[in-house]
Amino acid sequence: MELSTEQLHRNQIERDKFRVLLVIYDILVFLVVYFFLFVIRPSDYSQTKLTFSVVLVQALAPMVCIFGFRFLFKVYKQVLRYGNMRALARLLAADVLGGVIYVFGQRLLPGGYGVSVLRAAALVFVNFTMTVALRITYYYLYFNATKDVWYGHVLKFLLETFGRVDVESRTGAVIPFFGKSQELTSDPINDIQRVARQFLIHGTITNITQIKAGYINRTYRVETLSENKHVHMYTLQRINTNVFPDVDALMDNFMLVTEHLKDRLKLPGQREKGSVTEVKTTVDGKNYLRDDSGCWRMMTHFTDVYSLDIPDNPQTFYEAGKAFGAFVREMSDVPPEQVKITIPNFHNTWSRYEDLEQAIAKDPVGRVKEVAPEIEFIRERKGKFRIISDPLESGKIPTRVCHNDCNLNNILFDKKSHLPVAIIDLDTVMPSTPLYDFGDSMRIGTNTAKDDEKDLSKVSCDLNLYESYARGYLEACGKMLTKEELELLPYASLVITMEDGIRFLTDHINGDTYYHIYYTGQNLDRARTQLKLVEDMERKLPQIRDILRKIYREQGLEAKI
Repeated sequence: MELSTEQLHRNQIERDKFRVLLVIYDILVFLVVYFFLFVIRPSDYSQTKLTFSVVLVQALAPMVCIFGFRFLFKVYKQVLRYGNMRALARLLAADVLGGVIYVFGQRLLPGGYGVSVLRAAALVFVNFTMTVALRITYYYLYFNATKDVWYGHVLKFLLETFGRVDVESRTGAVIPFFGKSQELTSDPINDIQRVARQFLIHGTITNITQIKAGYINRTYRVETLSENKHVHMYTLQRINTNVFPDVDALMDNFMLVTEHLKDRLKLPGQREKGSVTEVKTTVDGKNYLRDDSGCWRMMTHFTDVYSLDIPDNPQTFYEAGKAFGAFVREMSDVPPEQVKITIPNFHNTWSRYEDLEQAIAKDPVGRVKEVAPEIEFIRERKGKFRIISDPLESGKIPTRVCHNDCNLNNILFDKKSHLPVAIIDLDTVMPSTPLYDFGDSMRIGTNTAKDDEKDLSKVSCDLNLYESYARGYLEACGKMLTKEELELLPYASLVITMEDGIRFLTDHINGDTYYHIYYTGQNLDRARTQLKLVEDMERKLPQIRDILRKIYREQGLEAKI
C-alpha cells in the first residue's frame, strides 16, 4: 500500500466529508426522535400550549447539551471506526453527561414546566438507542457491501451514493463488534496519516508504505518532506495489543533497552543513528499513542539497508551471529529483574506444549482431525521439552536479558558493505537464556526452505550455515557463557524449532488468533515446516555436536558435549 501526497489529500477531503455527513445524520435522528416524543404528544402529556418558540428552545437545549459533549469527547474524530466498542463507549459517556444536564435543567427553559423529567430522559435514551442502531446498521451494511454477491453490489451502490464512502478503499476500516479477522493486512490510510501527525516528526507527509514483514505488529514507513526539501523517514507501528496487552510495560522495556544500547552496541555497519531504533515521542511527550484505532509508536527509520529472511551466504550468517552475540553481551550488565515480563512463558516449551493440548481438547474451529499426524509427532517428543526450561528455572543456568526473537530478518544490513547496521524488533526482550536466542537463529537461518514451504522435501538444516553462525555468535559472547550453557547449546535449535512448530500448530487449531496470516492454512504450513526441520536436526545431532566441539577448542571454551 503506497499513497502519494495527492492521494493523501483526497483521502483527507473524503474523511472530512464523511464526518460532516455523520453529524448531519445524527442530527436527523435526533430531530425524528424529538418530533415523535415532543410534538406528536398524547392528550394528557401537558397543558402547556405549544408555540414555535417553545418547540424551538425545547429542541435546541437537548441538542446543544448532547452534541456539545459529543464534540467535547471527540465522538466524531475517528469517523472511519465510529462503530467500534470504544467509540460507542465514548458516545455513551457524552450522551449520559449531556442528558443529565438537560434533564435537570430543562425546567428552566420556556415551557419547561410542561415537560416531565421522564419525557426528557426518554428523549435522551431513545436518541442514544437510535444513534447506536444507526451505527450497527451501517457496520453490517458495510460488511455485506464488500461481498462479491448481488446484494453486496446493491449495498455498495447505496453506501457510496448516500454515505459518500468509497467501499473498496475502506476494506478493513470498520472494526467488527464480534470476533476478529487476522487476515486483514492494512489499516485505513486516513488512520495512519492522522496518527503520524500526532508524533514529533519533521515536514509534511508525502508517502506511506506498508512494510509487510513480521507476524505480530503492523508496520508502515512514513516519508515526509521538510520546508528545505529534505526527505525524512520514520517507522510507524500499530502494536498488537492481543499479544502485548500491557503496552506500558512493553514500552518501558523498549525504552530501557534502546537507552542502554544506544552508546554500547556498535555493529560494524553502524551509521550515525546507532545500532538500535530511537523512539519519537508524541506532541504531548509520550512514547506511544493510544486512541480508537489502537496503540501506535513512531521510531527512526534506517535508510539504505536491507534485511534477509534466510542467509544469502555463510559470511552473512556469521556476521548475524556476531551481531546477536554482541546484543546479549552488551545487555549482560542489566539486572534481569529490571526488565518486565510482557509475555509470560514466551520461551517455555513445556508450557507451549500444554497450550497445544488445551487447544486440542477444545478444538474451537474443528481443525484437530486434519492435523492428527502433526499432533502424534509432537507427543512422541514431549520428553525433551524440559531440556532447557528446567535448568533455567532451577538456576543451574543463569537468567539473562535476551532478545528472544533472533530471526535473521531482525538484523538490518548495509546495502554497500553488507555488514550489520542495527538490530530491530525489541518487543520480546525479556529475562531468558541465550540458548533460546541461539536456537531461534538456527531455526530460521539454517532452514533451506521458506517458513511456510508446502513442499517439505525442500526443508533441511544446512550445517555449513550452522557452523558459520555458531562461530560468530560464540566469538561475540562465548566467553560469558557458563559450562552448563555451552553443554546445552547443541540442543537449543532442536528445542526452539519444536517450540515454534507447536506454537504455529496451536494457532492453527485455535483459528489463527495470534499470528497474522495471508492465506487460510498458512499457520499449518508453518508448523509442518518446523516439524520437518526438527526431524532433520535430530538426524544431524551428532554432526552438530562435532561442529560445536571444534569451535569450543578453537576459542578456548571448556565444555563436554
